[in-house]
Amino acid sequence: MVFTDSMGRAHRAVDPEVHSGQAFSLAVCCALQEWFEADDLRRITFVYVPSALRWDIHGEAHKYVTELKVRVGRRRTDNSIDALRSRAAHSVLDSWNSTFQDPTYRGSEFLELQQLDRRLLQPSYLNGGPWLSTFGHSITEFARVCRCITGHAPIGAYYHRFKINEPHGCTCGAALQSRQHILFRCHDHYSVHYPRFLGDIASFMKYNPTVFGFTWDPSGVG
Repeated sequence: MVFTDSMGRAHRAVDPEVHSGQAFSLAVCCALQEWFEADDLRRITFVYVPSALRWDIHGEAHKYVTELKVRVGRRRTDNSIDALRSRAAHSVLDSWNSTFQDPTYRGSEFLELQQLDRRLLQPSYLNGGPWLSTFGHSITEFARVCRCITGHAPIGAYYHRFKINEPHGCTCGAALQSRQHILFRCHDHYSVHYPRFLGDIASFMKYNPTVFGFTWDPSGVG
């Protein structure tokens, strides 16, 4: 019986397919093959034990295996499949972040928001990126958020910019219904002052479930 806090790692340990730790997996498989062939009744059961349970003996085993460093052959670990993938991913992300600084790439009307550490919010591939991971639970809300952030929304300023034959004024009486007006000054909507974080936009959308949505579809999809 094997107790582990990572079933994924346990599966990887006995996976002979090509991966960065294949040499270890093949060694494990060879040892297990001999052990199983010695007795047909032999079985191994993997039991998932969350590390949060802080089981004493499990914690000691975890500490032992994480401190143990074993090198197989002369293969450089920085040239493993996982290492190469990681470097490629970071290289692409660095290039993406650099390109994202160009207004012609992200759009001149793109609403700049900050991370919690006050740095500008940057694109990422982790968990779908900051925008999708925050609003991806709702298609309608995400559609409205995209319109708000990009400035491509069914509002007066957009109609005016692209010469669309729709009213330019706001329902509150303002001459031009711009994004800034809706977020900061409109008396018909909940004001968030200056939205610095995604949470500010989320709060605004919560209190205004139809804003940046099409009039013929209040849910916002259109």
